[in-house]
Amino acid sequence: MAVALRRLSFCLKKPIRPYINGVSLSYMSSLPNRVAADKERGRATWIKQLNAPLEEIDPEIADIIELEKARQWKGLELIPSENFTSLSVMQAVGSVMTNKYSEGYPGARYYGGNEYIDMAETLCQKRALEAFQLDPAKWGVNVQSLSGSPANFQVYTALLKPHERIMALDLPHGGHLSHGYQTDTKKISAVSIFFETMPYRLNENTGYIDYDQVQHHFYCYYSYAMDTIYLLMGMPIVFCNIDHILAHVLEPCS
Repeated sequence: MAVALRRLSFCLKKPIRPYINGVSLSYMSSLPNRVAADKERGRATWIKQLNAPLEEIDPEIADIIELEKARQWKGLELIPSENFTSLSVMQAVGSVMTNKYSEGYPGARYYGGNEYIDMAETLCQKRALEAFQLDPAKWGVNVQSLSGSPANFQVYTALLKPHERIMALDLPHGGHLSHGYQTDTKKISAVSIFFETMPYRLNENTGYIDYDQVQHHFYCYYSYAMDTIYLLMGMPIVFCNIDHILAHVLEPCS
């Protein structure tokens, strides 16, 4: 009994906190301070994430990148498009330019704030024409393609209508997926879906293009375009033979 009375006396000495709907007014009065503190902590975290290196923000991804870097250093890449990228290129592609969306072409964008994007793209176009010694008064260049496959597709759509015909080197013989590769049961690439494609092959005894076979198939197939892009084989291309085939009047197959 004495213990119970002491506990009751101790409780009565505490200030009474009124409650509204089960919530202490004292707690409610502290909410603005807590919200402000939470906002400040969130702001500090956000600023840290903007300025901290990847190793701190996402160490798992940083470790994976280091593993890939080690793989590239230890191996010999024989694919031209996987050539070892210089530091200056990585600085350019990892710059603030990546923040900007710039649909359209220089001087004709759909969004504002592209004046410096226009400067960079125009400079790139100028350098591309100079690299191929082309007269800018006669030639234009689109430098927006992210890789070879969309670049090839742009060429096809510029020259051909949907479902017109293309002949290209077969994939197992050194061609590329973007040249319209398909199997007997499935169209693999977008090119083979939008256009009608037929492959030509190498002479397996010599390892070179069988131009007689190409000519025969071309006459049979009535191609509108012949793809002469060879990415993997490294063979000499006799363009005069290709020109000879294209110059002939197409005749029906016997």
